[in-house]
Amino acid sequence: MESFRSGNDAERAQKRPRRSAPASVSDEGAAGLELSSTQDAGSAFLSHPASPAFANVEAGPALPAEEESSSQSPLGWSSSINLQLHAPVQPATPTLDEPFDGMAQGSDVPSTRPPLDSSAPCGGLECGGSECINSTETKFPTADDDAERMLAFAMGLHSKLGASSLLRTLNSNVVQSILCCELTVGPTKHFSTLRAALASGEASCATVVRVNIEPGRHVMDLEAEVTVDRRVLIRPTASAPAGSVVLSSTTGRPLLRVANPAAIVEVSDLSFEFKTDQAVSTDLKQRCIWVTDGALLLKQCKVSSDAGIGVCVLRNGVVRCEGCDVSDCGFVGVASAQGGRAEITQSCRIAHNRHFGVLSTDPGSCTMIRDSDLCDNGTYGVGVGAGAKVHATAIKLERNQVGLVSKGDGSHVHLSDCHVSANARMGLGVREGATADAIDCKMQRNQYGVCVSNSGSLVSLLRCDLSENATHGLGASEGGAIEATSCQMRQNQVGVVSKGTGSVVVLSKCKANNNGRIGVGIREGGTAKASGCEMRNNQYGVCSLNAGAVVSLKDCDASHNERYGISSSDGGVIDGTDCRFNNNQQLGVGAWHAGSKVTLLRCVSSLNGRTGLASRVGAAVTAVDCTLKRNQQFGVYVSGEGSQVQLDRCGASGNGLYGVGASEGGMAEATSCRMEKNQQAGVVAKDSGSKIVLRDSEASDNGRIGVAAIVGGSVEATRCYTRRNARVGTGSWNAGSTVTLQGCTSVSNGATGLTAIEGGTLSAAQCMIACNGRVGAVAKDGRSTVTLVECTARENGRIGVGARGQGQLTALRCVVVRNQQSGAVAKDAGSKVSMVDSQLNENGRYGVSVREGGTAEARSCQVRRNEHVGVCAWNATSSVALWHCDVTANGHNSIGARDGSAVHCCGQTKTADTEPEPAALATQSRSCSGLDEEDDGEGAAVLAGWEARAQPSLGDAFMEALQPTP
Repeated sequence: MESFRSGNDAERAQKRPRRSAPASVSDEGAAGLELSSTQDAGSAFLSHPASPAFANVEAGPALPAEEESSSQSPLGWSSSINLQLHAPVQPATPTLDEPFDGMAQGSDVPSTRPPLDSSAPCGGLECGGSECINSTETKFPTADDDAERMLAFAMGLHSKLGASSLLRTLNSNVVQSILCCELTVGPTKHFSTLRAALASGEASCATVVRVNIEPGRHVMDLEAEVTVDRRVLIRPTASAPAGSVVLSSTTGRPLLRVANPAAIVEVSDLSFEFKTDQAVSTDLKQRCIWVTDGALLLKQCKVSSDAGIGVCVLRNGVVRCEGCDVSDCGFVGVASAQGGRAEITQSCRIAHNRHFGVLSTDPGSCTMIRDSDLCDNGTYGVGVGAGAKVHATAIKLERNQVGLVSKGDGSHVHLSDCHVSANARMGLGVREGATADAIDCKMQRNQYGVCVSNSGSLVSLLRCDLSENATHGLGASEGGAIEATSCQMRQNQVGVVSKGTGSVVVLSKCKANNNGRIGVGIREGGTAKASGCEMRNNQYGVCSLNAGAVVSLKDCDASHNERYGISSSDGGVIDGTDCRFNNNQQLGVGAWHAGSKVTLLRCVSSLNGRTGLASRVGAAVTAVDCTLKRNQQFGVYVSGEGSQVQLDRCGASGNGLYGVGASEGGMAEATSCRMEKNQQAGVVAKDSGSKIVLRDSEASDNGRIGVAAIVGGSVEATRCYTRRNARVGTGSWNAGSTVTLQGCTSVSNGATGLTAIEGGTLSAAQCMIACNGRVGAVAKDGRSTVTLVECTARENGRIGVGARGQGQLTALRCVVVRNQQSGAVAKDAGSKVSMVDSQLNENGRYGVSVREGGTAEARSCQVRRNEHVGVCAWNATSSVALWHCDVTANGHNSIGARDGSAVHCCGQTKTADTEPEPAALATQSRSCSGLDEEDDGEGAAVLAGWEARAQPSLGDAFMEALQPTP
């Protein structure tokens, strides 16, 4: 290409050093959306309230306020812009500068927007105050329009004649020849510079000025200006090869300026280069092309400014770029400020600029971008600040530090069908009261997909894909707010983050799936509300971490995650309604640490690798109308001092171990619940301090046990059922374990209805113990005790009540009837059964049976109509003491003693159908027991001791023992 400059200039150009590398954003700044930095000129520009780069612009002639609205072209072209200030949600905190590493009654988070409507302008999103930014492209005149302009100028009112008017036809060519000025610029032409051509008398007399520039590099010392009401067209000569015309400057002055409200300038197929002979720092006053008033259309042009701004539009100016390349600028490629409007469309390329690809700043300024690429810029692809607006459709923002940032009150961005990808820090950042909305956009492979921070900042998303970002897809911090509908966040480290007091994320029909760690993570006071969403195939589905963090879920699915479906910890809160937490590899629902709370309504947690619902280390979980089934270990598990679970109308069934389990001091309460078909037990309380309280609940059809307290655990049950369990209905195992039952039913269990073993304690009042496979109630092993008050033990497979292995069973006002073998049995030395005011009738063999060293005592009891013997003792050291009892109408004998055993009858005990004389009674007693006169005295002492223990206050003591511990 021929260069029109001196030889010395050409030599200097060859020696020019390479421009320094683009400035980068500091880690601290980008991580927390810290877009202002003392080293970052672009950020400082955004944060300045009056755009210092444009503070000293040469104003040119100003229009009076009343005349501004009339500053239109003769064809009615207007540069007015409809803007709107958005009234964002006011929530209130995180810097999203670190990986989310957390694992949580919360309040609903109200949405501040109506449902999104993609058919409405800007997708139905309120972009500003009264109406959206005007995204209609500015209409520039065509050649026919130029003819009309000239004819209108020449003919005045006559221009209103119809198109077929003879007057118009005769005058059109004449008028154009007079009012259209055609000029050529070249080294051998009359005009050697564009500035000279535009300032010529020919140009000043014309209505339309056409300037043709010959091929070559045209070095300009002073800028070319359009400062009058003209239509100007600047282009290469017809024979010039593409890209052969270059306008350049090394003096620091712009190459082209438009500064008249009615000027309309069109430039085609030119290159504008602003280069210096040495490397320089950013110079915001270096503007290759700038417009302060009027309109400029750039078509297929290339623009670069190595230290400053490529294209700058201010105040009432409008710049439209079609198919242009604006690259390698020292500060920004295209800038609009102080109310200017920029339009970038038709496959423009804005690339390799040091800070911004596009910048729009100050109230009233706006930029419309369509079908263009903004890539590889040093800091931001697009920057919006200080109340400006940007409307972008079908653009690519790739490989910048930040794809797009909107900063400051009133600043707003609308994106539609955009790709914001592979940016080094974030795709979209919104902060300090700014707003943005995006429809059908992709924000992928950035460090962060979308970040919004600070109170008043708001991002609204519809059908967007925020995937494969290195840290998170969607994040709100420091009070920022996000609304997302039908979006997906996948293959990020964290899908969604809300961090810090007042930060809010509202999700509707979104999918946060397949993320490396967490689907939705809320921490440190952040809030999230999700409806109809999925959080699947993550490590954790949903996490609420730290005091003040609140997550509300409705009709959500947190399933198939590697660890937990949902988790609250360190004071976090989660509320779930109509949700599903299934097939997670460890827990469906988990809560850890004091202050952490989970509240569930009509939720299902099933098929999880360990537990459906867990509360540990002081956390609290409440579940109502929930289903916790077929988990590999527990349906519900509560562990640790202060940990609590409250269940109401829930089902815990089909789990691998227990339906409900408590250990290490945890406490569970279940009301109107069913614990069924669990492989080992329905309910288990384990360890000292652990406690389970059951009301109106049922533990049935479990693999071994219905309800159990073991290793010091405690169970209290009121009006509950344990039935059809494979072995035991209700039991207390090990010293310190206690079970207290009131009005309960234990029936049809495989072996035993109620049992205390190895030192356990069981107390039951007004309970039914019936139809169990072997024993109704039994105390087994040393120091195990069973106390029954007003209970019925009937129709059990072998024994109604019993004690063995040094166990102790006491019954007050009980009915023990129709058991297949014996009513009451004491077996083994040290075992004892004590009965007061009870009935042991109609049993299959014996009313009372004592053997192998066991003992039994009965006071005021009926032992009647048993099929074989009323009271029978076997083996030496076995003994029975009867006091005021009715032992009559039994099948073979009322009393029997064998093998050195003894039965002592005292008081008014009956042993025949008619009451015998006292002497006869004594004789029969001696005869049946084999006692001599000395034995009578010993027997009397035994009965005296029993009488002392069996005073009426004994029943009161039993009842007191059955009361729940405060």
